[in-house]
Amino acid sequence: MKISFIYRCFLALAISLYFNTSISAQETKVFQNLLGNLAIYTNNYAPEKVYVQTDKDFYTNGDTIWLSAYILDGVTHVISDKSWVVYIELIGSDGGLVVQEKLFTGNTGAAGDIQIPETLEEGTYVLRAYTKYMLNDENPVLFEKEIPVWALQANGTDTDKNKLKSKKQGTSSLNELTTAPNQPDLNVQFFPEGGDLVSGLENVMGVKVTDNEGKGIAIEGKVLDQENNPVAFFKSHELGLGRFILKVKPDSRYFLELENNKEITRHPLPEAELMGYNLHLTNMGEQLKISVCSNIRGGLKGALLLGHLRGRPILKQFLTNSEEACHSIKLLTSELPDGVAHFTLFTPNGEPVSERLTFIENPENSAKLSLSTNKPAYTIRDKVNIDLELVDATGKPLSGDFSMSVASQNSVREGTGDMRGWLLLNSDLGATVPDVNYFFQEDVKNRKQLLDLLMLTHGWRRFSWEPFTSGEVRKEFAFAPEKGIMIQGKTTKFDTPFQPLKTMVSLNVLADEIAHEKQPTNSKGQFSFGPFFYQDSVPVVLNSSSLTAQNEEETSIYLDAPFPSIPPIRNIQKQRIFKTTLATPGPYLQEALRKKTNDFKYDPKVIQLDEAFITSKSKTRQDAIKAKMNSRTMYGDSRNRIIADSIPGLQMATNTAVDMLRMVPGVQIFGNIPNQTVRVRASVNFKGPIAPLYVIDGIPIAPDNFGTPEEQIGVPDVIQYLPVSDILFVDVLTGPEAAIYGTRAMGGVIAYYTKRGDLLYEKPNSFPGVMKTTVKGFRKTREFYKPNYATPKPGHQIPDYRTTLHWDPYISIKEGTTSKLNFYTGDTIGNYLITIEGITDDGRPVSQMAGLKVVGDSP
Repeated sequence: MKISFIYRCFLALAISLYFNTSISAQETKVFQNLLGNLAIYTNNYAPEKVYVQTDKDFYTNGDTIWLSAYILDGVTHVISDKSWVVYIELIGSDGGLVVQEKLFTGNTGAAGDIQIPETLEEGTYVLRAYTKYMLNDENPVLFEKEIPVWALQANGTDTDKNKLKSKKQGTSSLNELTTAPNQPDLNVQFFPEGGDLVSGLENVMGVKVTDNEGKGIAIEGKVLDQENNPVAFFKSHELGLGRFILKVKPDSRYFLELENNKEITRHPLPEAELMGYNLHLTNMGEQLKISVCSNIRGGLKGALLLGHLRGRPILKQFLTNSEEACHSIKLLTSELPDGVAHFTLFTPNGEPVSERLTFIENPENSAKLSLSTNKPAYTIRDKVNIDLELVDATGKPLSGDFSMSVASQNSVREGTGDMRGWLLLNSDLGATVPDVNYFFQEDVKNRKQLLDLLMLTHGWRRFSWEPFTSGEVRKEFAFAPEKGIMIQGKTTKFDTPFQPLKTMVSLNVLADEIAHEKQPTNSKGQFSFGPFFYQDSVPVVLNSSSLTAQNEEETSIYLDAPFPSIPPIRNIQKQRIFKTTLATPGPYLQEALRKKTNDFKYDPKVIQLDEAFITSKSKTRQDAIKAKMNSRTMYGDSRNRIIADSIPGLQMATNTAVDMLRMVPGVQIFGNIPNQTVRVRASVNFKGPIAPLYVIDGIPIAPDNFGTPEEQIGVPDVIQYLPVSDILFVDVLTGPEAAIYGTRAMGGVIAYYTKRGDLLYEKPNSFPGVMKTTVKGFRKTREFYKPNYATPKPGHQIPDYRTTLHWDPYISIKEGTTSKLNFYTGDTIGNYLITIEGITDDGRPVSQMAGLKVVGDSP
């Protein structure tokens, strides 16, 4: 009996060890897969970021925007080795493109300029910059900067004089840049730390209080339970951000009571989870204290606490033997890079259950750019010498690439974000903090506390764990990185754009050096030549032919649009954490008007005429676009028209042409690709549903299908696989609108129109197998005007009223050397601002400003 008992105990222990070992191995495999995908992401599929520095912040019509663009690795922030092509766009408030250019960066940065048209209307425009590779992200964060443009006339009209006067008095005609008066209504948002309130645990609740215009409100209040007993007190800062600590009792409800303008309001807190997880983080600067808790028995056993910064792991804590309800760890920040850090708690099966953001700011990571001038102040047309030296926090020399602007202090907008704020904070928070520099000003009271509250109350995440747990991180991207100009397109059966044909394509570029290449297309008829480097436009001849002599067939060649099609700009104003009223640039407009008048006066091509008034009704851009679209159709306008670029959340790389129809009232979609069916409401007869007629660019695609069963009215393949990026708009026609297509349209008409022809898409030549066209190259940047007043010249008699004294987009500082720069002042006395921005070779953003004074006349 004794032996039998010992045997049974040994057997039970062996079984227990077997199952525990199996479970442990399974858990390890889950986390190994997660961490492996994270490593693949950072090493092979890291995103890119773009930053653009401009010479100033305010402009007038006819002015030039001088800019420098950087393409950086989204993880390390070093110069990207993926893309060397950056797209630059100036966009109006209506979403219309004013300027669109390509710049070549190589392995440094790209210099560019945008000439603002004289006829451009006054308003707020957006400068947008991105790479094609960035468009692979589900929610790409493109660089965007507001560009206010004021309209001034060179002859100094009474309108301009009144405008300058109104600017002096502190008003603004740019409605987009002013804020409405504070509203009494409160918008209260709750952000439980870690994600959820959990009963029985001590919870930290982040709160954001704003008015109807999105401006943060400083306010006090208290937290009440369901019996009106105060259980916590609350106070928000001037940004409307605050927090309180609350231990939630089961089956209890809580309210935040606030008093605003003598009006008391109650705001219910989110319901607490009976069972769950909690993650609490305290940022003490030099170290982080991270605590995870669970009211589930053994809930932390086998869990993983993972911390990463832009995808690079900074903490891996396996809780394999934790039977306790809480677990704490301290993490030193001295060896960590700066930026937004994510801490996530995973259950043993790899499910993320709690997450917290914090901002790492280590003084030892700072790069110091020393800027010294040869004089404390300068006279007009005086020579300025500047020495630059770059070192780290310990004084060790560093290397990097920079750009520098010297512009009138009146042309610089206070609070505009710099490279440090964009790369370390805003680009990882969805570009939703336009006043980002506020969080980096050393003189701001409780700055670090406000920065942590921003992390606590921010709901946007660039980083999603789903691709890493499902393995989708290895997916094939729709947009490859570009190293130069790419000539891409497809071949089809002659004059049939939606029947691809596999062919042999040859390319002849008729530039200074004639290039000739030849390649077969893939099975979808697609070809891709490049990368090439050339500026302006070059003539190109493409030829296509069948791969075999036995299957000779006439072909057409279609080129892809030269610029990507992406959704409209994000609405910066509506996404503000808080708003500041823009100081109107009255002094700058006076300087700009004087320069404009002087340039006009001394322009030899200008003959000044008497003022004349022409009265006519102008055609808006919307009217022009509508007329252009209507010219593409047989029926003119449509009641149900969906424009691809206007659909919020539409992903060009992942959504289908059928997904666009979900926006149309009365259209029903069944099934999933490739077995989707579409029905237009009331399109049915006694035999069953009637298939709609599909049309692409006026060509009917689907055959007649009267009274066929529902399973026979599937969407044609050519529609299901039509790239959304190729679609300009789609019309859904019913009733009298569809009558032009006759009896074939009894089930309605779904008409797609692509970006081709004089809109965006390249039309093929009318004869088969040959395409003659011109391909636009990189923007050839103009040289910034730099007068040298050391040697007198006849042109020096003209007054020099430059608002930007100096612009240098290519400053390379090598380790242990001093960079020396020089330029001349103009004829305008006053204060100027020297702004230098750039990136060190090891990925540290640098933004430095210094003042420069021009006083009195030259000796």
